[in-house]
Amino acid sequence: MKIFKYRLLNHILFWLFIFSYYTAPRVVGYGFTAEAFINFLYIPLDILTVYFIIEFLIPRFVFRTRKLLLFAIGALFAIGLNIMISHFIMFNIQPLLGFWIMKKPFIYELFEWLTNSFMIVGMATALKLFSYSYNIQLTKSELERKTVQSELGILRSQVNPHFLFNVLNNIDALIYEDKEKASNAIVLLSKIMRYMLQESKHEQVKLNKEISYIEDYLELAKLSFSDPDFLKFSLNGLTKTNHIPPLLFIPIIENAVKHCNKQSESPGIEIEFSINDENIELKTSNYVKRNNFKLPNSGTGTGLKNVEKRLKLLYNENYKFDINQNMDKFEVFIKIPLKYSIK
Repeated sequence: MKIFKYRLLNHILFWLFIFSYYTAPRVVGYGFTAEAFINFLYIPLDILTVYFIIEFLIPRFVFRTRKLLLFAIGALFAIGLNIMISHFIMFNIQPLLGFWIMKKPFIYELFEWLTNSFMIVGMATALKLFSYSYNIQLTKSELERKTVQSELGILRSQVNPHFLFNVLNNIDALIYEDKEKASNAIVLLSKIMRYMLQESKHEQVKLNKEISYIEDYLELAKLSFSDPDFLKFSLNGLTKTNHIPPLLFIPIIENAVKHCNKQSESPGIEIEFSINDENIELKTSNYVKRNNFKLPNSGTGTGLKNVEKRLKLLYNENYKFDINQNMDKFEVFIKIPLKYSIK
């Protein structure tokens, strides 16, 4: 399809084909004589007719106004004028140039001229319409791609304020309880902010960097729990060579940390990553206070809703995203392919 990008080349190839189509049989029959190349007399007329139709009539009466009747009248007029001038050239110009003439019944000649004219004009018109449709599709695809990129950028940016709000609240509480822990929290926060500023603008990031960022977040989250075993994190599989969209998992993990019941038995929060050659899975579970937490319907919470939007934009239907609440336990499961493309 790349050939359709080169307009001049397309037109040259088209007219070379038309000329060869009518000349090759004559070369076979008469050899490389002047009579074999008599189409040089008629090709300029065909060129004028074709470009009048595809460059003047089609843009004005097909693409813009949809006045197909006016287009048909104009095209028939152009073809009729072409036939009249061709008839004049055949019986008046050809003899002057020394070309012989094979006289045929007028009806036969008219049918032959109409057939040839409609074939040339029809092919040119079909290619023009196809090129127009192809360019429209390219433009539409590019607009869709830019729209998706824009939406993804907005969704990524929406994660940051929510995340910072929760972290700063934790640090504020730690300042009064343990200054050393607060200092450690600020160091972790600086690492997290550096990652968010540098990596979130990319479409893909290395999975090991994303996991490291999540581990820093969880380390920061643990500072707010009295029991170090309250938050359990596990990672199964290799992360070095894979890539994923940035900041895709953190809203799910953040949701588990934010809405957990701190009075529940350890582990009150469980986060597990499972990675293989084709997919990556994340399972989170956390205890919540009964009658104090509503199950999000398909991710109605801000963080989970953004995750679901991003999943649809990135993977179409090639993902799993399940939310479940069983009594006082809230669970989220997500599964995505490691090789992805924006739809």
